[in-house]
Amino acid sequence: MPIVGTRPESGVRVDVQRPLHGGPPWQYTGHAATPDASFPLEANLGEDGSVEVRLPPEAPDGLDEKVRLLLRAAFKHAQGEEMPPPRRIVRWRPEG
Repeated sequence: MPIVGTRPESGVRVDVQRPLHGGPPWQYTGHAATPDASFPLEANLGEDGSVEVRLPPEAPDGLDEKVRLLLRAAFKHAQGEEMPPPRRIVRWRPEG
């Protein structure tokens, strides 16, 4: 079933992308959407898998950690295939 709408019914949806060339560190921009709002985000993903996330101050507590974990998982998956991290990452994470 396709994703409909700009925000999820629950949890958080992350949609970020990085330039085709450059990195590490890879610099991602995009947004994190909750059921109530969407927040612009920037993230740096280091060669060692470290992730630094920047969200606006009005973002909910803990949203930065959810985004960090999603980007880290995408990095680990790519690393297992000996590939650079994906150019675009679109993921959903449930509440909790």
